[in-house]
Amino acid sequence: MITQFKGQYEFLDPAYYCLAEYDGVIYNSAEAAFLASQFDDHYFRSMFRNPALPIWRARDLSKKLQRRRGWTPELSLEVMGQVTLDKFSRTAKLRTALLASGEERIVAENNWHEQFWGCCTCATHPGKYGRRSSCSVSGCNHLGEVLMAVREQLGLLARAG
Repeated sequence: MITQFKGQYEFLDPAYYCLAEYDGVIYNSAEAAFLASQFDDHYFRSMFRNPALPIWRARDLSKKLQRRRGWTPELSLEVMGQVTLDKFSRTAKLRTALLASGEERIVAENNWHEQFWGCCTCATHPGKYGRRSSCSVSGCNHLGEVLMAVREQLGLLARAG
């Protein structure tokens, strides 16, 4: 099982520096493309193309701006799938590395309490008002699921071509 996007699996991280396209515009990472996709305003989107903007700052910025209407978890999954497929389709080296992971399960583990895209493994995050912590419940691992779906799709294309 692949649980850490470090070392040999660093390329799985959406923030990994590579080209990714969204809506006809090229960004310097899948995460930058994904963050830009959350906004209708072209000026806001253009901010995420700035290579001098560190990804951690881009994440903070995206939380402060008004998202586009109709932005839902389902849409975020669709867009993440699109930009992730573009990321791995665009670069042969990344595509080969993803396909080389074979059938291994990909789980986006973290320790910063993020449970939608990944699974927090901290086990120390206290629940609010004495309630059970959300980190003691398994996360959704949507990022891992997106990566495995893209891997499967690229594998099918490779076998067919």
